[in-house]
Amino acid sequence: MTRFFILLIVMTLGLARAEAPKLFCEKTFTCRTLADAVNHYVGIGQDAAVKELNELACVEAAEAEANRGFNTRGFSVNERIGWVCRILFEPNTNSAPKATPKSDPQKRDPYLRAPKFGRLDVPEKFMPIARWPLYPVVLSGSTYFVISESYTLGNVAPEDPKHYIAYCVENGNFRTTSVTVTTNSAQILKDADALRKCPSWQAINWKDDGGYSYPMGEQWTWGFIQKQARLASK
Repeated sequence: MTRFFILLIVMTLGLARAEAPKLFCEKTFTCRTLADAVNHYVGIGQDAAVKELNELACVEAAEAEANRGFNTRGFSVNERIGWVCRILFEPNTNSAPKATPKSDPQKRDPYLRAPKFGRLDVPEKFMPIARWPLYPVVLSGSTYFVISESYTLGNVAPEDPKHYIAYCVENGNFRTTSVTVTTNSAQILKDADALRKCPSWQAINWKDDGGYSYPMGEQWTWGFIQKQARLASK
């Protein structure tokens, strides 16, 4: 009986999900797909966006329960909620500063943290938030790319996406202007190439990260980003 009600919830929310951005409906995505999803939420406003993102998180949770924890869709909705939030919410520089030492009473945190969904297969130790403020997303030129996907879980339970959405609402400013959806194929590829040549990328040590090694890390990550660019340029 419990499973019946779970499936009923999934079916009901699925009707609303039919209007959700393509990013949440198909496994394959591109930098255009990501930008379109962000602009969809910018267009409907903060309240409606937060409601829809929370509904998507409920769908993911219900499906996981119905399938005994197995992901049958081939991608994580929760993970993609995180990507969208990284772009959709910007640091709130007008909020009251957090408690800091008396020597620096006006210091503010200029960044919103990344979701705590686990660990990605990249050397995070060499990717500080000051260099990668949108991690695991990055803006290069006018194009947004996802650096890596598929979190590995450790001994700590992953953050609930609804909790992360609430964090972004409380600590960030909802974007009111659309992001650029690059349609020029050459520009998309140029932005991808510029990312690999930028100082932040060049500063990454791909061989070791506190006991973790990534002998194929750069090659795999670069291929993942290139795929987003190539598919978007078609």
